[in-house]
Amino acid sequence: MKWRCEYCGKPHERNNPPCGNCGHSEFEKAVVPMAPEAEDEDASRTYAWICTECGNDHPKHTPPCDRCGNAKLERQELSYDEDEIVEEMLEGSSSQAPTADVGYLEVIDAKLVLLFLGVAAVVAYLALGFFGVVQIPGISPTPPVPGNATTADGLLFTDVESAYVGALNTRRSEDGFGNLTADENLASAATYINQQVVRAQYGDEERPRVDQSEVSNRLGDDCADGYAPATYSYDPDRADEASSAERELAQRLTTSYARTSSFENGSEGLVGIDLHAGPDGVLYVTQIVC
Repeated sequence: MKWRCEYCGKPHERNNPPCGNCGHSEFEKAVVPMAPEAEDEDASRTYAWICTECGNDHPKHTPPCDRCGNAKLERQELSYDEDEIVEEMLEGSSSQAPTADVGYLEVIDAKLVLLFLGVAAVVAYLALGFFGVVQIPGISPTPPVPGNATTADGLLFTDVESAYVGALNTRRSEDGFGNLTADENLASAATYINQQVVRAQYGDEERPRVDQSEVSNRLGDDCADGYAPATYSYDPDRADEASSAERELAQRLTTSYARTSSFENGSEGLVGIDLHAGPDGVLYVTQIVC
């Protein structure tokens, strides 16, 4: 049977120390005889070589100890607690992955939760604006203008506006001003301003919200040197008698305007008129001259 050096592990044919490699004075048998498996309980056991100084284990007898350098290792049986090993494995797996009982909000990062809630709030706000529940410029539909923009007491506002321009020119001539010509662009801008006035008058706003860019878009190339808008109201119920014709109403409107304002001398000689009746019958007039 072969022998090997207990210190360096060099094989030798006979047990005749010292070792020819390291000079160690003790040999050990290189092969440990084993009894048949059915009769030897050691067949199912696991052994390791343990350092007598620091307790470090080695799978083979290969001194010195790779931890502390001690030259002596002892063969010892290794024992394992299966229950303890299973418990450690379960604890390790539970720390690496969430169990089924953990809620989503405990796993997702808090910043992602806040981001999700913020996006949901913005979407909800935009939806409310789209359906007109809250007013968002550029998104919410334009609310309807209270009252009537076309007629009142059987009188058509388009005919009243035409007659208004004629009555206005008559008064301007009396004051030494030239005649004005009705213009569609100015009339469109006057309509926008007049509607904003009516919305503020019968809504929750304290003053009209007039977008100057919208007015400029409606004016187009007209009124490049500026324009003079004027808005006033007329209550037919305060008149001695109701107006029976468009021309008569136009005359009363120009007379009412002349009491509070002067006649502007527009450089382009253009005028736009809009007439709107509020829910209570009060007439609102906006005219633009340039």
